[in-house]
Amino acid sequence: MASSTEQLFLAILRSDHIKDSLLPHLSSNDLCNIRQSSSACCNLLTKRIFTRLHISFSASTFTKSARVAALARIGHHIEHLTFYFPHSEATFLPPLIHPVSGNEICFLYTPHTSMGSVLSRPKYANAELGDILTQQYPPLFHAATNVPSFINAMRSLTNMRHLTIRCPGQDPRERYRRDIVDYALISLRISLERAPLEKLRKLSLSQLHPAAFNYLRHVNGFGTVPSAGRRWRQINKLSISVDAWDFYGTSPGRDHLKILDEYVRTFAPNLEKFAFTWLGRKGPCPVALASDPLFSPPRASKKLFHEVTSPMSPLPETPGKGAIYFPKLRYLQVRNAVMNAPQLSNLINSHRPTVKEFDFESVVLADNGNWDDVLAPIDTDDSWSRSNSMAAQSEYSLVTSPSSEHLPSPSAAVTAASRELFDMDLGGFPFGDIENEVVDDPTEEITASEQFSAPAYESDAGFSTKLRKKRSRRRRRKHRSSVEDALEAPSPSPKSSQHSLSRRHKTSRPRLQPFVEEQIPRPSTPVPHITAPILIRAPQPVLPTTPNL
Repeated sequence: MASSTEQLFLAILRSDHIKDSLLPHLSSNDLCNIRQSSSACCNLLTKRIFTRLHISFSASTFTKSARVAALARIGHHIEHLTFYFPHSEATFLPPLIHPVSGNEICFLYTPHTSMGSVLSRPKYANAELGDILTQQYPPLFHAATNVPSFINAMRSLTNMRHLTIRCPGQDPRERYRRDIVDYALISLRISLERAPLEKLRKLSLSQLHPAAFNYLRHVNGFGTVPSAGRRWRQINKLSISVDAWDFYGTSPGRDHLKILDEYVRTFAPNLEKFAFTWLGRKGPCPVALASDPLFSPPRASKKLFHEVTSPMSPLPETPGKGAIYFPKLRYLQVRNAVMNAPQLSNLINSHRPTVKEFDFESVVLADNGNWDDVLAPIDTDDSWSRSNSMAAQSEYSLVTSPSSEHLPSPSAAVTAASRELFDMDLGGFPFGDIENEVVDDPTEEITASEQFSAPAYESDAGFSTKLRKKRSRRRRRKHRSSVEDALEAPSPSPKSSQHSLSRRHKTSRPRLQPFVEEQIPRPSTPVPHITAPILIRAPQPVLPTTPNL
């Protein structure tokens, strides 16, 4: 590259407008080739290239010295880190078998958080167990349990603001079985709590399996320290998407729902944005699990055959936790969920003072709930706008167009009138028969197993609505300019200035300005009622006049 051409090219790269317009259209390989062309290009493109980093965890991700050194060189540029570790056959852990007796070995995992602890005592309970784990478990397991390597890597990411954790692909039959991904999540959580990540504000948990929250929560977790809560209190934006399961079958997984509820509660006091999505089938709303039918108290069972019980009175039921409250929340999104009308109404009413936008996408109201009745307080409030759409029965939900978000919703009278018009017999096609055929078709395709395993509303099309608070504009009072005030105000004389100094602390009667007096309407003067003079018809005496002398 010639010197003049290189200088011209560097001048182009220094322009923020050109970089924002040109660089997004280039691939990562092209950007890396430009960066390696010269040291000046390296300085200009390094931060942009490494602002977002995607790490696919492997056995040598945090243990190979060359990779750790490279991460330390670019770590201060990283602002968004994506930790990707999918479930696969390589992450499956078979039962641990004793090589001599053939019995299954159950060991209690205690993570080591420093290299000193590893050198002072064995990594596992004893040396024999360590040898068995080394022989039967792959190197990926030992890399996932190497907590010091995770801490060393996270210490280089001092400017990280956003962390995304993606662990897709778990077999639903292995919901209660621990694999290598779970051990990696334990190490990742410990490293986040011990690394100096003071700028971390956003956490995205994408495609997680249900048991992942048991290893990501810091309350009574593996390797938890007392200062762990300080790191998680920094998070003010939380996004979660979880693989759903059969909530109404033989194994409803209430323990996973309780762990999920506790996990969200730990972030609730500081969250400003919260988004939750069930992947697959529809699930309960995680924000209002306390009032969900899955956690309703059991009915009182009757005694059989006059069985003898203890004379002591039974213990009272454990009081349940209320719905989760977010005191600082400004944006709430719930996708692919099943709620009842009281749940949705309480959720909206409790967060209306702070939340600026509610986004319910592909949400179904159970027990034949009516959306218009639930959203009636919002519809009658002029400070809120509402946009609705029906979600299709597919894995992709229907998103409302931005142009229709601020359109006013029809009133109840207009909705009732439109229903009457549609129900009116116009002498044409019978609309009622067509609607019945359309509604009855999907229910015939449902198998018998699905009918008994889940309620019927899981097969219904979801309803999407966005509730957005309108921005209120404050009108500023018009004040007169200082030039006009200076022209109207008379110049003070020396004597008046002396008198003003002496009267400064005296209370004076407030006087209105001339332009204010002109604007005040004056009362009209009443017209007096004048009558004609009274004339006397009787003759009056005439006085004699004396001549002038």
